[in-house]
Amino acid sequence: MNAHISFPFKKIGYALSISFCCLSATHTMANTSHETTPLIYLDESRLEISKEKIKSNDLLYKNALKGLRSQAKVELKREIDPVTNKVYIPASGDIHDYHSISPYFWPDPDKEDGLPWVYRDGQINPATRGPETDQIRFKTMLTSLNALNLAYYFTGNKKYSKKSADIVRAWIINDDTKVNPNINHGQAIPGKEDGTNFGVIEWTDIGKLVTTIQLLERDRIWTTYEKQALQQWLNEYHDWLTTSEFGMLQDTRQNNHATNYDYQVVGLQIYLNKRDEAATRVENAKFKRIAVQIASDGSQPHELERTKSVNYTVNNLWALARVADLGNRFLDIDLWSYESGEGSSLKKGYDFVVPYILGEKEWHWEQITGGGAEQQLKNLATPMFRRTELLLGEEIFYNVSDSFGFEKFDDYDILVYAP
Repeated sequence: MNAHISFPFKKIGYALSISFCCLSATHTMANTSHETTPLIYLDESRLEISKEKIKSNDLLYKNALKGLRSQAKVELKREIDPVTNKVYIPASGDIHDYHSISPYFWPDPDKEDGLPWVYRDGQINPATRGPETDQIRFKTMLTSLNALNLAYYFTGNKKYSKKSADIVRAWIINDDTKVNPNINHGQAIPGKEDGTNFGVIEWTDIGKLVTTIQLLERDRIWTTYEKQALQQWLNEYHDWLTTSEFGMLQDTRQNNHATNYDYQVVGLQIYLNKRDEAATRVENAKFKRIAVQIASDGSQPHELERTKSVNYTVNNLWALARVADLGNRFLDIDLWSYESGEGSSLKKGYDFVVPYILGEKEWHWEQITGGGAEQQLKNLATPMFRRTELLLGEEIFYNVSDSFGFEKFDDYDILVYAP
């Protein structure tokens, strides 16, 4: 096949005519003010520790803030790149629909047109990560908001909040550039599927958007119209997650896809004042996630069978920890202490990996990226386990030095988790 890869999607070749439409009354806006609500997707008690460390001239934290501000400076200069900038539009014909290509699919070398694309587990096709579709621009948008959110939180400089507000307006509010609140065309498979439920995982960190909205609510930056638009968009996206075919399919998965789905849904439900629904979902995570995904010895069979077994094992444990954190802080539900009748528990899931991190056992499952299993256990698993200890207030490593693993923390980790 030629090096050039053509996408079987419609290319933009015309100007779009956008008409203004008023906000619908689909959802009744909650009367409860969000202006004093604790941040949902970040633990402010840890952030406040970092603030105090900075005030006391702790070099670790001061240097982390310096690094964060450098990144935020880059984001201030970055041009906003909304969903409507993509080259190829999905089968819906709506440029506002998020559109991505499943990363592990490649053109079939035995077919002249390469269709349908074929699956290669763990091998990312770079053609799925370009500007033609939306995965990279959506991820970049969330990365930008993350840096700007923290820079604003720690410095109070409104240049950061102004830029983050402009990004949110472009992506969520403005009629001519906003993204529709669905992922109907995420992780499409050329020649086979216009979209799949697996696209939902690409929005796992939607919480960074929610954090921006919360921070700017406190400063009353949003107009009445903007507040209503944001609430409606988040309500509609929540409804899509919980009632659409793709959303409900993600809920039935028995691996990290379902857990990351829970992380999105629970956080949104807390923000949208659907606490009873959030509590039910976190309680259900005991038997729908932990009991199903983690074996009695702590292993995760569905993750270990993948070609990137360390990555997926760590990914699912971290997703479970983040759901557990939401349960702890907002719903008075303890996932860490839960153990199923068969002996499955989140704690055992972490305990299973520890001896491999410490070199006491050799990881014998496949790991095709990151320099192999040993390197990924050091570079990926170790700092994540330390983050979990700080996030949940639980001890995972025993008989190791106090500094073990923290050398892998980047500026974000230092400021958010306050080691």
